[in-house]
Amino acid sequence: MTYMEKAAHAVAESSVAVMVLLNHDNTDAEFVALKPREAAFTAPEEFTARMLRPVGVIGLQGAQPWCAFKEPLDSPVVNSLATAFLEYIHVLLGQGQGFAEQMEAVEIAELERVWSIADTHPN
Repeated sequence: MTYMEKAAHAVAESSVAVMVLLNHDNTDAEFVALKPREAAFTAPEEFTARMLRPVGVIGLQGAQPWCAFKEPLDSPVVNSLATAFLEYIHVLLGQGQGFAEQMEAVEIAELERVWSIADTHPN
């Protein structure tokens, strides 16, 4: 299976999934929510300024973590990412709302954003 196939499978089968961004010396990391999608996001310019590159995805399928990386990562880096992902899930699910309510809120926010875009097509 190629990386793209593994990554697509990890996201499709997961209830929670993130894209993992790392800088070249693996000292700076960022998760970009893929599932559920977040209404707010970090500007791509910040990723560029921090010299972050996508290195893979991590997802949660049931109670089992699943990951796919583009490149080999050292064990301490993978362990750090696993710990950070567990903290991410804890924060995501530990907030006042349940997972379903968060998904609904994100979907509503995205629909409101789309509806607020001005129609530039001639009638």
